[in-house]
Amino acid sequence: MRRRIGFWGILGWVLFMTSLMTTSDPPGAFSQSSPARDSFGLAKSKPPKKAPPFSLKTLGGKQITLDELKGKYIMLKFWATWCPSCVEELQPIQKFSEGNKDQLVILLPAIDGEKENKVRRCTEKHKITLPVLLDPKAKTARAYGVNFVPVSFFINPQGLIVGTAVGERDWISPRAWSAVKELLDLRVS
Repeated sequence: MRRRIGFWGILGWVLFMTSLMTTSDPPGAFSQSSPARDSFGLAKSKPPKKAPPFSLKTLGGKQITLDELKGKYIMLKFWATWCPSCVEELQPIQKFSEGNKDQLVILLPAIDGEKENKVRRCTEKHKITLPVLLDPKAKTARAYGVNFVPVSFFINPQGLIVGTAVGERDWISPRAWSAVKELLDLRVS
């Protein structure tokens, strides 16, 4: 048991450090620092890259594609029911969305394999009304390079990934919306 915990702890640390390295500035990149964005832990993509297309079903059976969301600001938050910090973030994300529905589309792709009922029970228990997408074979997660959950991708109206948030965040804090507005360069309140 000791070796197993050690192995998983080391693996988790390696994945976490890898994700930090992939979101940091490339050598020679020069960017302006943003106090709100930096203090909340949002990493700006430099340069922004095209978001991989996806077509996923919601728990309700509706198909959602990235193409139909063009022209909108999107937060794509990958999560799983087996991830305690992911589940802990669900209600704060729900509350965060309530004040920002007109400016930001929040989608919650679950990477729980074929366990739709488990995802449904979890979201019902936490009273989540945001669109929960099913990524049963984690194909979309792989296309986005997800190797750690929770992770959020912020996509601008042109379909470009402009930033990421790796790990759990306090989405209820006043800093959350300020940081997201700065990252997405939103001019609305």
